Amino acid sequence: MRTLTNLVCAFGVVACGWLTVMFVALHRPGFERGAVMSALFVLQSFLAFAAVNGVLRRAAWRVLALVGAAGIIWAGGRAVAATLDSPHFEGYALLIGIALVLQGLLTFQQLIPIGSTSSSKVHQFGN
Repeated sequence: MRTLTNLVCAFGVVACGWLTVMFVALHRPGFERGAVMSALFVLQSFLAFAAVNGVLRRAAWRVLALVGAAGIIWAGGRAVAATLDSPHFEGYALLIGIALVLQGLLTFQQLIPIGSTSSSKVHQFGN
């Protein structure tokens, strides 16, 4: 699962980094808000990657990663809903929204393992 989380985080960095550049390059109305949101998604992807892989081990970083994961689940869900309700279909928005939701869920799964037990010793017959 960690590998999948890492891949989704990498996709988030690349896709949201691309979105940030496009917002700035195109200068459409409200581009500042979109660029800041996309940049925050990139930072969250890096934070989730670092927390899941144990680079940032302090509890404060893990809590921040979990709060960010909740935020990107909400934002990704809104992006998916808006894309599906819109008369103008944006495939990239749908893919990025799904990836954000998946990244948030995987981050939660990796940082808050529910119902998992620590690995036990393997007992061989006769020992």
